[in-house]
Amino acid sequence: MPIDPQIQGMLDAMPEWPGVRHVPIELLRKSIHDSSVAIPSATDAVVAGSVDRIITGPGGTLPIRIYTPSGAGPFPVIVYMHGGGYVAGDLDTQDMIARALCAWGEGIVVSVDYRLAPEHKFPAAVDDSFAALQWAAANAASIGGDPERLALAGDSAGANMACAAALTARDAGGPQVRAVVNIYGSCNCPGTKTPSSVEFADGPILKSDDVDWFWEQYLADPTQRDDQRASPVRAKTHAGLPPHFVGTAECDPSRDDAEDFARKLIDAGVETKLIRYPGMVHGFASWVGFLPGARQVLKDATAFLKAYLYN
Repeated sequence: MPIDPQIQGMLDAMPEWPGVRHVPIELLRKSIHDSSVAIPSATDAVVAGSVDRIITGPGGTLPIRIYTPSGAGPFPVIVYMHGGGYVAGDLDTQDMIARALCAWGEGIVVSVDYRLAPEHKFPAAVDDSFAALQWAAANAASIGGDPERLALAGDSAGANMACAAALTARDAGGPQVRAVVNIYGSCNCPGTKTPSSVEFADGPILKSDDVDWFWEQYLADPTQRDDQRASPVRAKTHAGLPPHFVGTAECDPSRDDAEDFARKLIDAGVETKLIRYPGMVHGFASWVGFLPGARQVLKDATAFLKAYLYN
C-alpha cells in the first residue's frame, strides 16, 4: 500500500534530505536531536517521574534515565536503547518512546545513553547495553523494580542492541530476561539486497545508502558483521531466547532483514509476535504523539510486554 497519507503530508512539507553520508556528523547529531525533542509525547503517556543518573559502564561513566510509572511497585524493569544509527541519539531523542513504554507497559524504564560511533566502535554500544541490563538486575529493588521481571526494548539501532543483549544474557547464564521488544531493528549488517532494500533504496526517511554509512561508522572491521552482537540474525542458534515482539514498517529498506530475524526466532522455537505496520516508514514510532500508526506499534509492544511481565 502507499505511504500513510499523514506521513506523506509531512514528507511533502520537509526539505529534501541529502542523505547522512553528506552531512557532517556533529551537524547530523544536532539536527536529529533538535528535531526529535520538538516531537510531542502522547498525552496519555503520563509517568510519575523521571530522574537522570550516572552508573559505571565498561567505558567508565554510563548515563541512564529512569522513568517510573504511576501506581505502587515493585514494577517490572524495561531496559531501553534508543535509535540513531549507532552514531546519533541520546536520552532526549526518544524520550517520547521511553515514556510510552513506561506508562503503557506499567514498568520502570531504564533508558541507556550508550557510547556512539565512530568515536566508540563496536562492540562499545552493545557492551554498554548489557552492562545496563546487569545494573538493572542488581539494582532493581533500589529503584522500585522487581529483578525477576526484566525486559529489553529498543527501536532501530537500539533494537539491534536489545536483541544482542538478549543473546549475551542467554550465553552468560543471566540476567534472566522475560521479553524483548524490537521496533524496526534489522538485526543484520546488510550483505545482500532484499526486496525492501531495493524498493525503498531512496527512502522515505531512511535510504539504503544511509544504512550502509551507519554500519561503516559502527564496525571497526567488516568481518565483525558476522558477530551475533552486531548481527543477531547470524547467531549460530536462537534457541533459548526470551519471547520477542518485532514490529516493522512497510516502507522501510530494513524491513525484510527485521522480518527475516523474526522468522529465525520462530524457527528456533522462540515465542515471537511479528507485525508489519502498513504505510509506515522507518522511525515512525517516535511520532506517537500524533500518528495513529505510531501509537498502535507502542500499544502492541507494551501489551506484549505486560503479557510476559505481569503473568
